[in-house]
Amino acid sequence: MVDTWATVGSCAQVGKHVHLSGGVGLGGVLEPVQAAPVIIEDGAFIGSRCILVEGCRIGKEAVIGAGVTITGSTKIIDVTGATPKEYKGYVPPRSVVIPGTIPKHFPAGEYQVPCALIIGQRKPSTDLKTSLNDALRDFGVSV
Repeated sequence: MVDTWATVGSCAQVGKHVHLSGGVGLGGVLEPVQAAPVIIEDGAFIGSRCILVEGCRIGKEAVIGAGVTITGSTKIIDVTGATPKEYKGYVPPRSVVIPGTIPKHFPAGEYQVPCALIIGQRKPSTDLKTSLNDALRDFGVSV
């Protein structure tokens, strides 16, 4: 399902049963030659106003919360365990992701920079919240 104002760039790869909510932006790949495409695996749910670019990869059935920006170099931090686990540009399957920030030191001081936080795994209750696609398909509703 591709909702209102979603933009899918050339060469982006979107799997089956993916929901792209309103205003989602998926980057395309034409240049540079070595660039990788954005890949959204089957069953993922991409929330409103997300921006996914620079060859990032979203795993099967992952849920990306509204407003998350992921690039090929974005830190994606799994905060569900006792110690954080860091990924770059890759969201593991069935992860639930929200926007976050982390401190970064610069010569001019410390500032908060964007990151994405994995706060859990997709559960049956999450599936109910993201099931609009299935209902529309089951009843043959075209939008």
